[in-house]
Amino acid sequence: MKQFFGLAFGCALLALSTRAEAQDDKTYLSMNELDTTHFMAPPPSKGVTRQELDRILVLQEKRTKEQAAKSVADLEQSVFRFADVMGPEFTADKLPKAAKVFEKVYKTESAFNKQGKEKWNRDRPQVVDSRIQPVATFANSGSYPSGHAAFAYLTAIVLADIVPEKRDAIFVRAAEFGHNRVLGGVHYPSDIESGQQMAVMIAVLMYKNPTFRKDLEEARAEVRTALNLGQ
Repeated sequence: MKQFFGLAFGCALLALSTRAEAQDDKTYLSMNELDTTHFMAPPPSKGVTRQELDRILVLQEKRTKEQAAKSVADLEQSVFRFADVMGPEFTADKLPKAAKVFEKVYKTESAFNKQGKEKWNRDRPQVVDSRIQPVATFANSGSYPSGHAAFAYLTAIVLADIVPEKRDAIFVRAAEFGHNRVLGGVHYPSDIESGQQMAVMIAVLMYKNPTFRKDLEEARAEVRTALNLGQ
């Protein structure tokens, strides 16, 4: 935990000397603003990876049909996967401004998670150990860091800012989102941890972007009105 917040503080210092400008209208940051691989450790050693594989096998043995189904459902990287925390009014149809903001947040994260995936190209668990039978799916071979975990935690950071009344539940759901990738057999626990770290790096810089802050305030007003939370 101390290392996590130490990283966040270091990224905050980095942000003080960085001018955040959107690359285009699809993301809130330019790729040249941050090399995330400079601020995270490489994937663990083979010995630690073996321990992680053993943990995945235990989860696989105990995995219920309901857990498997939720792991599969959490393949969708949408803020509206948090509706089980936010309530029935939290839908894309009712929150068009928020939907656009969080889609842009997702695309920002997605651009950066490719850095580590391409640099380290860590094999997925089932490639290393054929006993692992994944129920979830993945779009590319790089396992480290987890883009789904980065998405979940970055989304949680922004969503908890909008609705601080549900902060604890939002981050519990983000943790579940990441865990479901391990439970589903497509990520190691260390992939999830590195995804969480990456989310903090991105958030620190993203919050310095004036366009993001403007969009965030519009999304905040819309969400809080829809959920009857007041401004």
